[in-house]
Amino acid sequence: MTSPTSPLLQQRWTHRLMRRFLGVMLPLFFKVYGRWKLVGAENVPETGAVLFAVNHSSNLDPLLGWAALYRYRILWGIAKEELFKPGLPKFLMESLRSIPVKRGVADRAMFRAALEVLGQGDTLGIFPEGTRTHDGKLNVAQPGFTLLAQKSKAILIPVALIGTYEMLPRGAKRLKRVPLTVVFGKPISPDTPREELGALVMSEIARLMTEAGFPTEPPLPNAPAPPVD
Repeated sequence: MTSPTSPLLQQRWTHRLMRRFLGVMLPLFFKVYGRWKLVGAENVPETGAVLFAVNHSSNLDPLLGWAALYRYRILWGIAKEELFKPGLPKFLMESLRSIPVKRGVADRAMFRAALEVLGQGDTLGIFPEGTRTHDGKLNVAQPGFTLLAQKSKAILIPVALIGTYEMLPRGAKRLKRVPLTVVFGKPISPDTPREELGALVMSEIARLMTEAGFPTEPPLPNAPAPPVD
């Protein structure tokens, strides 16, 4: 990626150094503790802009998704601004190339930064549901996701994370040792009509989870969005 114009994308050499460290330690942790399995890595394009649409059920999801892709592409992501507390938390989030988002409002700065990442041929991970599930089930995709997908025209790859809800659900203080699976699906056309795209992506994630041995139903089209926390 060339030198970014958005202040949300600025990186220092210390970020790059920490990223190399995390690029070793996070995959090692998930391999040893989570006995992870990666499926469909051949669907990850080696070059070009890619938007990864990932289900969200645990605070482990950003770390697992980032670690799973590290050997193929170094991922940018979007995370709630509350995680960017001054000091070490902010430094770690920036090292993971996370873009802060103000939730509950139209965050134009985040949206411009995300478009810049994809416009320069990089990769971006996003949780279409907008927040973690409360019960392990899939939620409906939010309008901001479909708008970004269509504005960017990036290759859209659905990704299913399996096992993170069981390992660290909402409110849990300790990790449970359960196997983890990451499934990369085949590309979905960003030219799909916007009113259909969100449901199509979530249905594809449900299909990937089911085929991986974790039967999952797609969310009902008119289901209410979960409360943001």
